[in-house]
Amino acid sequence: MKDMLYYSRRQKKYHKEDIYDISLYRANAAEHGESDMGLWIAGIVLAALAVTVLVLSWYERNHVAVREYEVVSAAVGEAFDGYTMVVMADLHDNGAGRRNNRMMAAIRRIHPDAVMVAGDMVMARKGVCRYQECVRLLRRLAFRYPVYYGLGNHEARMGQDDAYGESFRDWYQEMMRAGVTVLDDLSLTIREGKDALTITGLNLDKMYYQKFKKVPMEPGCLERSLGVARRDEYHILLAHCPAYFEEYAAWGADLTLSGHYHGGTIRLPFLGGVMAPNYELFPRWSRGRFDLGEKTMIVSGGLGTHSVNFRLGNMSELLVVRLRRGNS
Repeated sequence: MKDMLYYSRRQKKYHKEDIYDISLYRANAAEHGESDMGLWIAGIVLAALAVTVLVLSWYERNHVAVREYEVVSAAVGEAFDGYTMVVMADLHDNGAGRRNNRMMAAIRRIHPDAVMVAGDMVMARKGVCRYQECVRLLRRLAFRYPVYYGLGNHEARMGQDDAYGESFRDWYQEMMRAGVTVLDDLSLTIREGKDALTITGLNLDKMYYQKFKKVPMEPGCLERSLGVARRDEYHILLAHCPAYFEEYAAWGADLTLSGHYHGGTIRLPFLGGVMAPNYELFPRWSRGRFDLGEKTMIVSGGLGTHSVNFRLGNMSELLVVRLRRGNS
């Protein structure tokens, strides 16, 4: 009996230990189950967030916002009071089909006096270039309105790099046939009676488009490229890169129209654009209107993308700029 009792006590001891082990196992399994469930939920939330971001980016790349600006200046002649411009930049040969058809319809409703192009309507990168959609769009626009085209770094690259062959010449001939006025370091003056409006297109040297840094502009650079600005009439400068606003204003541009920064690619509340094409973080002039005394610069967030095919909080945009005579 003692042995049995002893044995039964041992069994009882072991039995209690077995119960303890099973309870511990169940507790651990429950904890692991909750942990796995948490990971599944986190994964689902992250996947839903990623899909939402991609859908928003697709929408912003495939739809165009129309933003309007009014520039008031005593330098605007009476004949040009109310002069209305549509401003385009950075198409990068994107937006074929419905989007550009919708954009054309929007432009017709605006009834502009002219279309100003602030560069990079073509795409030229790593020896590959595209300009077919640029030609189609500008041909349609030039049929209805005067179109003045200032060059960006992609057009300039097409003309300066041997890797692109005769692409620049072919594109330029297409622009001429379409009736587009290409201002390659050239100026054009529109006269209405005693009033005049001058439009200049700057082809900025490639050294000023370097990555990671802003190269200081050499003294006299703009005068050598463009000549001396007229001070007795309102002067519009099509200058693709906005980084040199102070230099443009000092040269004599009353209104500078720019692009290049694609609105900073991603725009954050209170912080603005995140990154410029030269990889500058939070660029100062990524999109919008900027004033320096009586001089103004308006920067387009652009119509397309190229190497980084992404936008967020930064819908493709078409600008409407109206000149008003008066004291600013």
